[in-house]
Amino acid sequence: MPDESQHDDPYTEPANSTVDDWHGQDVQRDTDLADDAMRRAGGDERTAEELFDAERPAHRSAEYNVPAEQREGGVPGADA
Repeated sequence: MPDESQHDDPYTEPANSTVDDWHGQDVQRDTDLADDAMRRAGGDERTAEELFDAERPAHRSAEYNVPAEQREGGVPGADA
């Protein structure tokens, strides 16, 4: 039986999408880095945050981010 049919809806990821995989991997990497930063900071949250911010690499998916003002439909409430 064939996979679910693909939709043309631009807001729904197709069944074979890797977006969720990227997101999950990015979240896990950030979680591991935050845990390590907290351990190295001896529990000091401010120091751990500084370590995390200094060491966190950009997410692979960030290259696909589109600023709100460039998205189709514009910025909600901008005309108000």
